[in-house]
This record gives sequence, structure tokens and C-alpha cells, in this order.
Amino acid sequence: MTRRGALVWTPAAILAGGYLAICFRFHSAWPWALVVHEDGRHTLSGTVFYFEHALEELPLEWLLAWSVAGAALWFAGGAGARGVPGLAFTAPALDVLIAAGAWMTAGVRGSLAWFLQYHTRDDETLQFGSHWRYHLMSEAALMLLAPALIVWAGAPRGKRSRAPALWCGWAAFAVLTAVFGWSAAPFLDPRYLGHEARETLTHGLVTVPLAVAVCLWMTGGGVRRAGTAGALWALGGFAALAAYQAVGAVLTGSRARAQTNDLVSLVCVHFFEHALSYLVVATHAALFYGLAVRRGAQASGGIGP
Repeated sequence: MTRRGALVWTPAAILAGGYLAICFRFHSAWPWALVVHEDGRHTLSGTVFYFEHALEELPLEWLLAWSVAGAALWFAGGAGARGVPGLAFTAPALDVLIAAGAWMTAGVRGSLAWFLQYHTRDDETLQFGSHWRYHLMSEAALMLLAPALIVWAGAPRGKRSRAPALWCGWAAFAVLTAVFGWSAAPFLDPRYLGHEARETLTHGLVTVPLAVAVCLWMTGGGVRRAGTAGALWALGGFAALAAYQAVGAVLTGSRARAQTNDLVSLVCVHFFEHALSYLVVATHAALFYGLAVRRGAQASGGIGP
């Protein structure tokens, strides 16, 4: 198995294993109609198509997609950009589907509250920006994971880009954190630490590898190892943040604050709660990368209008 292949087959194996764990836990080979979510309300199919939650995740996923694209631009440069026309339709179509699904179940005002990061979980008071803070450290960790995976998998033989896309992602992260509000809760609160650790696990094992794989597929070309020092710094930052979340979640007893003590519902079902996330981040990262490459090529006269 190649390293690029591992970016696809590893998430696939994790999802297959998660599904089998759900089948064993709920004693069914077809658990789609069974209530499996930690909130005690959503079936497995309802968890996959939990449109309100998917709408709430969009700002985080757009930023993560931009970070993956920025890392690909930084380390792979303008090596190629195939599939852009199809992505230009698919990525916005996913956003529209999620928004329409949320409007049908939560209404326009309810959907707006989800999108503006008011929700954390059902037993918590609605508060502007609370959901963003619920993901603060996990989002930063995942943004650091992208460049490390790109270099590990092998950047294409293209000229390294000087585009500031990678740093623009971090600037957007800082601005959005200021807009949604800053607090010590993401670093100290057991509920926040537990949720962040689970988000890092889910997206670090599935979402980011798949998005990186799609971006590298778009580039084509051979393999080289480049930018190792920068990637090592990024990997070190990811490891430090991930370890802080994991250790903090254990030491503060975050599991006792969860909506359920069932590990299958907390961990395995959570992989399926983000089924739409995998599609959103992968398609948007590839689209952002492809558009940036085409724009750069047009500017240098490589691609016609």
C-alpha cells in the first residue's frame, strides 16, 4: 500500500470497524433504524443526515478545507488541478443540501442559530459562539495536521508556492475566534476537553486524510519529499494539542459529563455523525486548491481564460 493509498484505506477501515462495533453493540446487522446517538433521540440514519449539526459544522469545515488547500499549495505548488468543473458544482451543492435539510427540520430561525454557533448540546443554554469554542483546540490541531500529512504522503513534483493561503487560514481562525468569543473553557472545562478530543480523533483519522488524498490526487505527478522541517513543526504542534486534549479529558473526568457512558455511542457513532463532513471538507479543499492553481496559472499565462 502506498502512502497516498493509506490516506484513503485507513479512513475506510476505521469506518468499517466503527460500523461493526455499532452492529455488535446494538445486536443488529442493519442498525440504521435504531436509536444509537448519544442524545438518545437520533437513529443511525438520522445521525448521518443530522442536517442541523451539519449546518453548524460548516464554518469549521470551510476553514479546515481552506487549511488543507493552503497546505497543498504551500508544499505542492501549482502541480496540477484536474476535476475543478465537477467540484465547482458538487461543493456548493452539498452546502445547499445541508442548509435545505436544516431549514426543513429546524426552520429558518432555528437553522440560523445552529449556523451562528449557538448550540453545543441539548441540555446546554444557547449562547452565541459556544459551538466554535467547543472546537477551538481541535480545529487548531487539525489545521496543523494537514501539512504534516501532505509531506508524509509525498508532495508532487511541482514548484513550491509562495501564496499566503496557509497563513490566511490562520488569520481567519484568529478573526473567527475573536468574533465568536474567547474563554478559558476550551482549555479547562471537562465537557469542552472531552468534545475536542473526540473531534480531533474523528477528523484526524478520517476527515483530514481524505481531504489531503483528494488534493494530492488533483495534482498528479511524481513524489518527492519536501518541506520536511516545516511539516515536523506542524506535526509537533498537532501532537502537543492532541495530547493536551486527551490527557485533559481523562484528568478532568470528561466522560462523566458526557450525555452517555456508552463508548460505542460516544466514539463509533460519532464517526457517522460526521459523514457529511467528510464530503464537505474533501470537496471544498479540492475546489479551493484547484481554483487557486488555475488562477495562478492564468496569471502566468499557463491557462487560458
